[in-house]
Amino acid sequence: MTVAYKFLRPGRVGAFTGVQWPEAGRWLDSDDEPQLCRSGIHALKPSALPKWMTEELWRIELEDAHELERGMVVARRGRLIDRVMAWNDDLARDYGEACIAHVPEGGSPIAQQRRADALAALAGVRAGTPAAAIGYIAAKAADAYAPGSYETERQWQAAWLSDRLGLSG
Repeated sequence: MTVAYKFLRPGRVGAFTGVQWPEAGRWLDSDDEPQLCRSGIHALKPSALPKWMTEELWRIELEDAHELERGMVVARRGRLIDRVMAWNDDLARDYGEACIAHVPEGGSPIAQQRRADALAALAGVRAGTPAAAIGYIAAKAADAYAPGSYETERQWQAAWLSDRLGLSG
């Protein structure tokens, strides 16, 4: 068994599939062979969290999981263990502020504009897509400031989230 994490929409609904997950402890099965972005139960290691945020974060258990892309695991079946209640609007705002603060001020006009865009987006941030957007924009701003730093910034964001959420794996 592999423990991983899954972002879902309110009510345990898959963001891309629209599938409502059963209550915690009950298995969700896929009939098809697991394939990245096509079939199976998809979940995340903490290193991939910044790229896939939605409103609810769940710790899940996967049976016979395979890591197909860095930080992304796929299996034929999975079940929710429990919701990570620390992922909420307040932490999403803290995350957005931390992402922006981590990006140096100054640099090229595009770096300055991207940082300003992230700051503007912070006003409406909440758990989910708005927080994901700020992380993305901040990473692009960091990359404009120091070309080649996008992935390093995303790794920093993942470590920040893992630490604040108390995640393992």
